[in-house]
Amino acid sequence: MSNIRDILTLRIHRTTVDGVPFGLRRPSALDLIEALQVSKDKPEHLHAWLVMRHALDTDDKPLFGSIADVLDADALTVQKIGRMAEELYSEGRD
Repeated sequence: MSNIRDILTLRIHRTTVDGVPFGLRRPSALDLIEALQVSKDKPEHLHAWLVMRHALDTDDKPLFGSIADVLDADALTVQKIGRMAEELYSEGRD
């Protein structure tokens, strides 16, 4: 189980994809509201939105500035990071 303090304080989740380290910003209540809106209005962009919203470089700066930037990136990598970010929305339920 994840540390509840890390979840509630939105501590950055450190992880890697294909050996490359990066961070995922944990979702806030506002992120959840916006994610629900994106999934309703543009469900085909949900993973891109999750990556844009949550993926951080090693200096904790956003990896992407827009959904368009994410859509220009490698699809497999975006899919992997998107799934990881999506999992953070249910973190702590176990």
